[in-house]
Amino acid sequence: MGLVQRAIEAAGISTITLSVIPDFTASVGAPRVAALQYPLGRPFGEPDDVDQQLAILRAALGALESIKTPGEIADLPFVWPETRRKTHWHPKETAPIVKLLRKKPWLFLRFISGNIPD
Repeated sequence: MGLVQRAIEAAGISTITLSVIPDFTASVGAPRVAALQYPLGRPFGEPDDVDQQLAILRAALGALESIKTPGEIADLPFVWPETRRKTHWHPKETAPIVKLLRKKPWLFLRFISGNIPD
């Protein structure tokens, strides 16, 4: 992502990365980093928590305005909740592709290359 951001920045557009592993994100050359102490894969918080997601987005945009030094990391003031919200975003039944890959994990490389078996 850092390479893409640098190219966008070279065109005169400011960018920022929202990251749960900010030191790594900064090490790959991201111009600005908004850091959160959240689990991997959850930089905007829990699913269906629109208020929290908007607050994180606003804080990241605020950090975009305030960061002056390239490579700077701004720590956002959010804490992962101790008690998780009830969400219904997981399907009740496992997807067929997941079932297949559990049985035949060697097919994974074929899937990502676009060579999907029948």
